Formats: sequence, C-alpha cells, structure tokens
Amino acid sequence: MPQSLARVALHLTFSTKHRRPWLKDRQLCDKLYAYRATILKDLESPAILINGVADHVHILFYLSRNYAIKKIVEEVKKEPSKWMKKQGEEYSDFYWQAGYGV
Repeated sequence: MPQSLARVALHLTFSTKHRRPWLKDRQLCDKLYAYRATILKDLESPAILINGVADHVHILFYLSRNYAIKKIVEEVKKEPSKWMKKQGEEYSDFYWQAGYGV
C-alpha cells in the first residue's frame, strides 16, 4: 500500500488543580471549549466533542499521525490555562492538575 492511513479516536480527561470547581460558568466554558477545539484543529487532531463539569474536562478527538499524545495534551492544557487567567482577576490562580487520562 503506497500510503499510511489511520483514524484513532481518543478520550482525554484531566482535572483542575486540587479539583477546584473553576468551570461552573457555562458561557465561559463554551468559549474555553471553542478555543480548545481550535488548538486541536491546529494540531491536526480535530475535536469530536468537548465537555466537562466544574472540576474536570472530557475531550473526544481524532489523533493526528504527526503529533504525540503528550504534545497534544500539553497544548490543550497550557494555552487554555493562559486564556483562563485573562478572563478576570478571580481566575488568576487557575491551573490544571498535573497528569491526564487517555
């Protein structure tokens, strides 16, 4: 076969630091999820579904053949964390917990 084909869907989940309920504002979360979907698209790993509850997030996405899972997780945690901190003074201490499940 002259080409390589793969379509792998992953379910990623991770929590806020100390499981603090930072994600209660539904409008803010919708913006956060849209931002995260853009990051995934840029990493050639399009989102299928992004959702969560007050203290953790679930992301279903297709894994790119060009990026390691570790790199994708790093980007979908790092950039949205920076974005959250810009959403108001009450989010200045926002962090994701280390680690993830996939």
